[in-house]
Amino acid sequence: SWTASLSARVCPGFIGAMFSDDSYNKNVHEHGENIAGTLVGNWAEERVLREATGEGRSVPQRHVPRSGLLQDFTKAPGEFRKGDDTFNRVYGPKSDHRAEPASKAIGAPDVHAGKIVREGPLERAMREGRLAHAESEVQAEEAEIDAQKQVRRFDTTYGTVHCKPNELEAEKAKMGRKSHKDEILHGPSPDRTLAMQSDALDVPTHAHYTNTEPVTHARAALADPRMWSDVKASAISGITPFGKNDEFTKHPHHFLRGLGKDEEMEAMFQSLKETNPVRHIGGHKPRGPFEAVPSLAAVKTVVHDRIAEVWGPYGYVILRQRLFEVADAEGYVHKAAVAAIFRDQLGLDPQQVPDVMLDVYLTQLATVKKHELRVGGLMSSLRPALPQKERRRVVEAFKRLSPSGTDVPLGEWLSQLQDQELRATVVMAFGAQDEEQVAGALLSEQVFVELFSDLAALADIGVLLPA
Repeated sequence: SWTASLSARVCPGFIGAMFSDDSYNKNVHEHGENIAGTLVGNWAEERVLREATGEGRSVPQRHVPRSGLLQDFTKAPGEFRKGDDTFNRVYGPKSDHRAEPASKAIGAPDVHAGKIVREGPLERAMREGRLAHAESEVQAEEAEIDAQKQVRRFDTTYGTVHCKPNELEAEKAKMGRKSHKDEILHGPSPDRTLAMQSDALDVPTHAHYTNTEPVTHARAALADPRMWSDVKASAISGITPFGKNDEFTKHPHHFLRGLGKDEEMEAMFQSLKETNPVRHIGGHKPRGPFEAVPSLAAVKTVVHDRIAEVWGPYGYVILRQRLFEVADAEGYVHKAAVAAIFRDQLGLDPQQVPDVMLDVYLTQLATVKKHELRVGGLMSSLRPALPQKERRRVVEAFKRLSPSGTDVPLGEWLSQLQDQELRATVVMAFGAQDEEQVAGALLSEQVFVELFSDLAALADIGVLLPA
């Protein structure tokens, strides 16, 4: 106790007295009287109490050998010494009883409730089936949501909110805003048919680009006799117009055209008068080792041949009408509808034009809308281009119908046609069954040129032009 500790500090000799037999007696008898005092933790009483009742006030302790722990400290002892647990000795052993207030016990649900069977096997099977069906629907919906999250969206906020206005409702400005600066500086505008006399402006869009020559100033100069002297070029006797010709500068010993160089050179220069300096090689197959490489010109050629085989000389007019039947009011048609016309009505073989190539071609034409293209843009790209000289003949023929340049009735031109099949095709192209229904329809110059561009792709338009 704290008293004994204090006494030990005061008197060091008291420490040795704590371990003597007298330390358990309240009163120490100096005279040796055989009188036992009150003992605290008497070993004798503890032994008697344990022998009589089998239970003592403390657990008897005894020495437990170390079992070689001094040599091997990792070795566990064979038995452990049982210690005295004051709480179990004083309060008794602990129990798993959980104290619960009366407020929780009163009104608690009966643990035996619900044991009465209230649904049969059929209802239980139906309930499990409904649960499984609901679970499958939820999983399908979640799978669809996950799939939609993986879709790449190309639509923009600007393109969704600010839609393109209807072209049919567009109106020109009522206030005059045209400037006449060019007329003031350079005089009146020249006749546009003058540019249609040059063959150098022809671009065969149905031919491969390696078989055509680009439109340049040098080619335009070669096509015009008034500009020949402005071009520095050798004699055009090779494959390309601007190929180098070294026959004139060769030594007579190296000249291979004949023994007389002067006579052979004169014959060569005379033959150049019949040579077209702005000629095109033509053809949809590329030259050289890339002949087997797929090209857009090859796709156009296959479609062109199918149109000529299925619909005849007026095939492009019929194709335009079929496209307008599935187009909207502004003249836009979906790519799937165009592909369906090519596959179903034309019988375009997927082996000749695979779906991938056809989809790439139509996607390149869809410039304003993502999946829709203009009917006029498709026709201008698919059909062979109208040569400039033929275009000039068409424009002059329209001027003869309308000298003032205004629109003319369609019936006025139809009355001059002798081909009944062509007249019926044109009437059908304008969405009518009888010629009288479209006789009063106004025909502009642009529509007139487009119509003859469709006809010139597969037929001779010389007999169709008005006199």
